[in-house]
Amino acid sequence: MTSPSDLPPHCAVAFKEWAGVCEALGDGRQSLILRKGGIDEGPGGFVPEHRAFWLYPTHLHEAQQGLKSDGNSPVAAPSPDFVPIRFLAFVEAIHHIDRVDLLPALDTFHIWTEDTVRKRFHYRQPGLWALGVRVFRRPDAVELPVTAEHAGCKTWVPVEPPLQTSALVPVIDKAEFRRRMDSLHSTLGPHP
Repeated sequence: MTSPSDLPPHCAVAFKEWAGVCEALGDGRQSLILRKGGIDEGPGGFVPEHRAFWLYPTHLHEAQQGLKSDGNSPVAAPSPDFVPIRFLAFVEAIHHIDRVDLLPALDTFHIWTEDTVRKRFHYRQPGLWALGVRVFRRPDAVELPVTAEHAGCKTWVPVEPPLQTSALVPVIDKAEFRRRMDSLHSTLGPHP
């Protein structure tokens, strides 16, 4: 399991995700990312090509009804010029889900509604990537300037200059993260 000392010294890539999901990952309510892929990624869809990445909150395609209501206030719309970068995710487990009957067992791992997860699973062709991630928090957000390379429906975007990972702290402790990953592996099978 990754600790802050195991992280790369800097990271130059970010993962675009709904702002509400970034908040859930960043405050420890969620340790799983489910991904199909963006339109700009073509027919092959998403590929889990990076092990460490910053979470890039976006409201692109976000719908409040796409997330479970938990009483948290909605995330404020971001500035069109800057995106706050506060959290780094490190992938600890990768699974490809190809059976719709496994989706209900994942419900406790994320804040998406059942309908949202099913739509993602069935989009284009059945299947979803499930990434078990350990999330680390920066002491202060970095305001990343939005560039043309960040636009559109894509997963991975560059972070220039790369941001240092020093001073990051895990959002949940080792014992709780291990419990979640053990539960995920018992649901989906061992990490390939």
